[in-house]
Formats: sequence, C-alpha cells, structure tokens
Amino acid sequence: MGCPLLLLLLVQICVPASWGLQCMLCKRTRNCKVEECAPGQDFCRTTILHTEGGEELEVVERGCAHPEKTNRTMSYRTDLQIVTLTEAVCGSNLCNRPSPGRAPFFPRSRYLECASCASSDLSCERGWDRSLQCRNPGEQCLDVVTHRSLEGSPGDERHTRGCGLPGCPGPTGFHNNHTFHFLRCCNTTKCNGGPGLGNPSYTVRGCATPSWCQGLHVAEAFSLTHLNVSCCTGNSCNQPALDVRPRTGGATRPDPAYFSFFVTLLMTARLWGGTLLWT
Repeated sequence: MGCPLLLLLLVQICVPASWGLQCMLCKRTRNCKVEECAPGQDFCRTTILHTEGGEELEVVERGCAHPEKTNRTMSYRTDLQIVTLTEAVCGSNLCNRPSPGRAPFFPRSRYLECASCASSDLSCERGWDRSLQCRNPGEQCLDVVTHRSLEGSPGDERHTRGCGLPGCPGPTGFHNNHTFHFLRCCNTTKCNGGPGLGNPSYTVRGCATPSWCQGLHVAEAFSLTHLNVSCCTGNSCNQPALDVRPRTGGATRPDPAYFSFFVTLLMTARLWGGTLLWT
C-alpha cells in the first residue's frame, strides 16, 4: 500500500493544478513576471507603442490575449511625430518573453502611401492631411472616426487616418457602450484622404439590452434617422451568414433582466456635417 500512496503524492506534487497557457506579464516595459492565462485566453501578446520624430518614446506591454486577436499594426501622424502601435500574438508557453539586448524591430521599408492626420492636433479637422509611408507589406490606408457622445455632437468626434493591418472588408461600424467607431479601409495611394467618410453603408453587430431592440430609443439616444434594428436570441445568431434569412424587425420576447440580445442596426448618423448610413 505504501508504494501506490507514494506515487499518488508524487503525481500531485509534479503535475500542475491547471494547464493554462503561461505568458510573460510586463507592464510599461519592466517588472515582468510569469502569468498563467485565464480560461479562454489562448494567446500571448506583445503590444508596443512607438513614437519617432521629436521626442522618442517606446512602451512595451506583454500579457495574455483571447484567440480572436491577430497580429496588427496602426501608424499615423500627429504634430511632428509618427505614432506606431503594433501587437503580435503567439500560442506557446512564454513565447512573448523579451529577448535580452534586442530592441523591438520596426521595419524601414516603404509600401503603400496613405494620407494621415489625427484629432489630437486638429489636423484632420483643419484638412491638413500629410503623406505617410506604410512600412508593412499588408497594410492598408485607414480612416477611423470615433463618436463619443450620446447627443451626437460633431465636437465629440475623434478622427485618425493612417496605415493599418489587418484591413477591413469594407466600411465597418461597431460600438462599445456609449462610443461608436466607424472604420474604412482602402488600398490605393492616399485613398483615405478627403473630407470624410461620405455616405458608406455600415453594419453594427453585438450584444444589446431589450431597450436597444426598440428603434425609437436608439434613434433618440444617438440622433440617428432611418433606423432599422433587428434582434435575435441564441449564440451567434447575428452572424453575417444568417443575413440572407428573413428576420423580424424586433426582438423575440425577452426574458426578465440581464438577458443577452444580438442586434444588427441600419442607421443614418449625422457626423461632421455629413450623413453616415449604417446597413
């Protein structure tokens, strides 16, 4: 009896209590430690903020990431600087550990040329687009508008134009609490320049409370017109592949509080003197 008990004790000591992915956790470049990722976080990430021109700055953070994450970049001009954001993901234990004595690599090659500006220096609002050379072969030109206010005031918009990876399949919109984001990508020289997003179509998908499924409520909250809301219940019921099926114009009867809904919005928003249509 003694031998099996000893083997069981050794197994309990040697086998970890959980088998989660291990990643390096680093805040603001230093003070790194090993972190065991929570269930559902299947990637390690390395996120870098880099500025060049004027005062040089580089901030590196590392940690766990959800599997929906992909390698991505974004760069834009503001004042006299070029701001570059990069994030790389990997899927093995401690694959995001820092390499001793090796600085992060920022390519110097030149690819697509895009228009660039940012609301941080009001260059977008003043029409002061400048040229920016993308430095990664797959990058596209981006035009991002962030709309922060429930009242729909043009003064609450934030604009960013520059280079980015991955691109988007077409004009896209999404929301996070009280913030809307509008994203347009293109892949020809300075195709993201000009007065604004114009009148493209947008689809917004996500979770919603029952009140979101009432078009009048959403239209009044965000100063939107020509609004069409379609809600459904069930996991991933708002997938684009299901759009070919007819849907009712409202949600199925909701259960009491805290029930999750999915919503697809068709809306027209007034942004910066123009009209923006979501489909």
